[in-house]
Amino acid sequence: MGIARLYKVGSPYNAVDLEEVDYEQTADTMYLAHLNYPVTKLVRGGHTSWSFADVTFGPTLSPPTGLTGVAYIPNTDDDNDGNSYFPQPASYVVTAVDDDSGQESRASNSVTFTNDLTLKRNYNSLSWTGVTGAERYRVYKADNSGSYGYIGTTESTAFRDDNIGPDLTDGPPKGENPFAASGDYPSTVTFHEQRLMLGRTINKPNGVWGSQSADFENFDTSTPLKADDSLSFVAVGQKVNSVNQLVSFTDLLLLTSDGLIKVNGGDDAGGYLSATQIVARKQSGRGSSRLNPLVIDSAVFFKPKVGTSVRAIGFKFEINGFSSNDVAIYSPHLFRNMDITSWAYAQDPLSCIWAARDDGKLLCFTWEAEQEVWGWTICETDGFVEQLCVISEIIDTETQRTEDRLYLVVRRAFGDGEKRFLERMASPSWENVIDACHLDCAVSYAFDEPTQTLTNLHHLEGRTISALADGNVQDGLIVTDGKAFLPVAAKVIHAGIPYTATVETLPLSFPLDGTNMGKQQMVGRAVLRLVNTRGLFAGPDQDSLYELKPRLDEPWGEPAHLLSEDVEVDMEPVAANQSSLIIRQSYPLPFTLTAAFLDPIVTEDA
Repeated sequence: MGIARLYKVGSPYNAVDLEEVDYEQTADTMYLAHLNYPVTKLVRGGHTSWSFADVTFGPTLSPPTGLTGVAYIPNTDDDNDGNSYFPQPASYVVTAVDDDSGQESRASNSVTFTNDLTLKRNYNSLSWTGVTGAERYRVYKADNSGSYGYIGTTESTAFRDDNIGPDLTDGPPKGENPFAASGDYPSTVTFHEQRLMLGRTINKPNGVWGSQSADFENFDTSTPLKADDSLSFVAVGQKVNSVNQLVSFTDLLLLTSDGLIKVNGGDDAGGYLSATQIVARKQSGRGSSRLNPLVIDSAVFFKPKVGTSVRAIGFKFEINGFSSNDVAIYSPHLFRNMDITSWAYAQDPLSCIWAARDDGKLLCFTWEAEQEVWGWTICETDGFVEQLCVISEIIDTETQRTEDRLYLVVRRAFGDGEKRFLERMASPSWENVIDACHLDCAVSYAFDEPTQTLTNLHHLEGRTISALADGNVQDGLIVTDGKAFLPVAAKVIHAGIPYTATVETLPLSFPLDGTNMGKQQMVGRAVLRLVNTRGLFAGPDQDSLYELKPRLDEPWGEPAHLLSEDVEVDMEPVAANQSSLIIRQSYPLPFTLTAAFLDPIVTEDA
C-alpha cells in the first residue's frame, strides 16, 4: 500500500519515559498511565485526527446553578399562641441527571430555609437554572445541618418541599480526584466490569482506584457509598507491596511485587466488584515485573519480578483459586541472564506470543491450550529487535476476515552506522507459493510485465540479498544505488535478506536392555511429515545434510510443487552416541513440519 504522507501528533511523554507507559483502549480512546505524568488519553477522531489530552476527572454534566427559593410560612399556629410552631433550618442541593448516559452531576450550591414544615400549608419552594443535556433533576435535603438525603425528582427546574423526609441512604455525589497532583499519578491501568481501574502511585504504591460504573472518568463518591460509586482500596502483603499490573480476568487480578491478589465483590455480591463490596485474597507468592501481562484464553502470562522466566496464571478447581506455572521450564537456555523488553500475542493464524529479548533476539512461544501444545523457539536475524506489537488487520474486504500481524522496530547496520526500521511480519496465509515471503527486511513487488530490475532497495544498500521470483529462488543479488537485478525476469517478486531455519530433534531415548543412551547408534530411517514445504535439507548431523528431492513431475521452468505428505530422508550412515535429526531450510521457501519419525539402529555394545 502506498503512503502519500506521514501523519504525526505531539506526545506529552519524553522518549526515555515511553517504556513505563501503561495503556488500555476502549473504542477510539486509549488511556495512558505513567508514574510521573497526569493520566492522559489519546483520542482518534478520524484517520487524520488524533489528539492527546489530560483526563479531567469528574462528571461531564454540569451541576445546576442559581439555586434559590422561598420559605412560605402561612401557618405559625397563631390560634394556639404559637405553641406548636417550631421552625428548623433545612438545607437543599440539586443535581442534574442525563438519562442516556445515566450520569449524575455534582451538587449545586446550597440554600437554607428556616420553616416549620410540620404545620399545614407551610412549604419551601426551590428553583434553579436548567442544565444542557439534563433530562431531570434530583433534590437532596439536610435537616438541621445533618447529612443530605434524597427527597425527590423533577423534570422541571422547580421543586416544592412540604415536609418530605430525606432518604439518608441516598446522598448526592461528592467531587473526588485521587490523581490531582504529582506523586498521585497512577502508573497502571485496565478496564474491569465497566470501570476504569488505576493503580500504583508514588505516594501509595499499593493503592488501587476504580471509577464509577460505566463512567470511566468519574471518581466521585456519595455519603453513604452506593454500589456504583467509585472505589478504592490497598493491596496488603507481607512485604512492601507495589501494584505493578492490573489484569481484568474472571476477577480483578493484582500482579504485585509480592504476589498475586484476586479481588472481587465476594459471594454476597455475586462476585461483582462494587464500592460497597470489596474482597481481596492473596493467591500466589510469585511477584510480577512491570512488563505488561498477556491475557490469552483462560490464562494470564507474566514475567516474574525475580528470575528470568515466564509464568502463566490459571484458575484451578482443585484449590478453588489461581496458581501460576513456569511455561519456560523446558527452554531455560532461552531466558538465562536475559530479559524480555516487549511482547505481544498474535491469535490468528498461528496463536503465538512474540517477545523481544534485551539482546535483540526475537522469541516465539506457540500456545494452543486446548491441544496442550506449547513451546519456545528463537528467531535470529542480523538486526536488533527493540520493540514489537500485534495489530489485527482486514485481509479480505469482501468477507472482512482479519489476521493478526506482527510489527517490529528493528535496529540494523546501515552504511557506517545504524538505522531503525519499522517492519511487518509477512503473512503465513497464502494460496500460491509465489505469494509466500520468507525473507528478512524484504520488499514485495507485483509487476504487470516480467522485469529484471528491482528498485526502492536503498535500505539494503551494499547488501547481498535473495529473491523469490515467480516462485523460483534467485540469490546472490547485490544492491547498488537502491537497485538489484534479477538473472531471470519475473512478475511477483519478494527480495530481502536470506536467513536459515534449523530444527534439531531431541535425542531419542527408549528402553533397550536398560536404555539406548550412550550406545553406538545411527538414524537408519527418517520420515518427515510436511505441509506446503519445499527446499529442505536433512541429515543426522551438520556435515551430513542432503536436499530432499526438489522436483517430481513438474514441467521444466515452473516452480517445483510444494510437498504436503510424508517424505523419507536419504540418510548417510553416521554412527554416534545418540539418534537425532537435523532439518534445515536455507532458501526463502515455505517450510512447515508437523512430525518427524526416526527409526534408529542401535549396537548393543556400549
